[in-house]
Amino acid sequence: MAAVIRARRRHRPKRRAEKIFATKITLFQVVMDRSNPLNDRFRMYKATAADIISLLETRLSSDSFRGMPIPPSLQVLITLRFLACGTFHRETDDLCGVSEPTVCKIVHKVHKAICELKDDYIKFPDAAGQANYKVEFFEYGNLPGVIGCIDGCHIPIKCPSTADSEEYRNRKNWFSINVQSVCTPTMQFSNIVARWKGATHDSRIFQNSCLYAQFEGGQHSGIILGDSGYAQTNFLFTPYLHAVTPEQQRYNQAHIRTRGTVERMFGVWKSRFHCLRNTLRFEPRRCCIVIIATAVLHNYLKQHGCPDPQMEHRDEPDLPMVEPDNDRYGLTCRDAFALRHFSQ
Repeated sequence: MAAVIRARRRHRPKRRAEKIFATKITLFQVVMDRSNPLNDRFRMYKATAADIISLLETRLSSDSFRGMPIPPSLQVLITLRFLACGTFHRETDDLCGVSEPTVCKIVHKVHKAICELKDDYIKFPDAAGQANYKVEFFEYGNLPGVIGCIDGCHIPIKCPSTADSEEYRNRKNWFSINVQSVCTPTMQFSNIVARWKGATHDSRIFQNSCLYAQFEGGQHSGIILGDSGYAQTNFLFTPYLHAVTPEQQRYNQAHIRTRGTVERMFGVWKSRFHCLRNTLRFEPRRCCIVIIATAVLHNYLKQHGCPDPQMEHRDEPDLPMVEPDNDRYGLTCRDAFALRHFSQ
């Protein structure tokens, strides 16, 4: 009897190895299918998926899994499928033949590896970049001096099992992470903050960010555009709530058109990574890592020419929960700006 048990144990790793190898081939066939260059399962070109694997391969050591090691390529493909489809880990388990706990470990491991690339792919523009952004934003929306558009975006999460769980409940009555993002003229992230609870107001997030301190310190030459939920300052410009004069109305039209860039970026971002539309079922800290990882991949795909997916639906715009605390100097700057550039 003991000899039979030992024989079964000797053959078990071989069957597991064959299963993982077959799964690896199956997933690669999905990515490398020439008849479908923009695969619905991964939402990117097959060559781009291969490039991402090469980019992360050195950061993913496969010796941390017991039994047969899982290749880094398979780890990346499992993670890309989760991000693109937002499926439960048990469904990935059924598809790949990898246990659900192992899938969970793989996904978080790859997310962290992607987040390590944040500084390489999410950068606020330097002086030369700001000059280019001003030209591109002006050509698009006829608003001079703009170097970015800012907005908040709520990513749904499950109710945290902590004492402060109600602080994650947003104004729409569901639990979320409020993500602050600044976009470029090409709908890429130039800045992202993903650590605030859903009940936090957009203006508070910005006022406590490093970017706000940099603008106050005069490190950037230009303005950013925000909606009426932000406080008007000398570097963040908001629309007029009640535009009276012709120049104020023309300013509002240019402002709305230009600031729409960040809303379209959110639409593309969420359409490419469906996990952001579904509820992220991790603890808040891990949810923030997932959000940052998708932003890095979004910029990577934009920079490598991967076409944008079709936006399935647009989110309702977030209305301000409280009136912004506008300072008189900021309002004076906006009035002077509108009079100078839109008086005609």
